[in-house]
Amino acid sequence: MSRGFTLLEMIVALGVFAIAALISVSSLLALTDAQGKAFAIENSYDNLRFVVEVMAKDLRTGTLYYCGTSPDDIPAIPVSQPCVGGGQSLTYKNAGEEIIAYRILNNKIEKFVDGNLIGAMTSDDLTIEQLVFYVISGSGLQPRITITMRGSAGLGREKSTFNLQTTVSQRQIGTQ
Repeated sequence: MSRGFTLLEMIVALGVFAIAALISVSSLLALTDAQGKAFAIENSYDNLRFVVEVMAKDLRTGTLYYCGTSPDDIPAIPVSQPCVGGGQSLTYKNAGEEIIAYRILNNKIEKFVDGNLIGAMTSDDLTIEQLVFYVISGSGLQPRITITMRGSAGLGREKSTFNLQTTVSQRQIGTQ
C-alpha cells in the first residue's frame, strides 16, 4: 500500500492554491490603491483648507475691499468696491497695512503682497476651475466677503471634484 499523492491530486491542489493566492493578491492591490487615493485626496483637501483659512484669517482684519472684474484687475491702492454679482480678484488692505490681492490664474490661486506676486497658494494636485469673490459693504453695513470655489483634487485615478463656499465678515465694526 503506497501512501502519497498522485500527480492529479498535486495538480488540483496547486490550482486551488493558485486561485486563492490570485484572489488574495488582487484584493490586497485594490486596498492599496484605495488607500493611495484616500491619502492623495486627504493631502489635497488639507492644502485647500489651509489656503481658505489663510485667506479668511487675513480678510477678517482687512479694510478697503476691492472686488476686481477680471483676474488682472488688481489696483495698487484699493478703494472700497463691492460686487454683489461676484468678481474674479480681490484686493484689500490688511491689518499690517499691506495691500493683499488674490486671483485665479492657470487653475491656481495666486497671492500678491504690495503688488508683488508671492506665488501660487495651491499645490499641483489641486485644480481650481472657478474662484469668485462676492463683496457686500456699504454705509452702515459690516463688510462681508463670500468666496466660492469649484475644482478638483488629486491626479489621475485619485481625482475628486469639490465645490466650496465660505463667508468672512470683517471684525472691525464700522470700518469699510
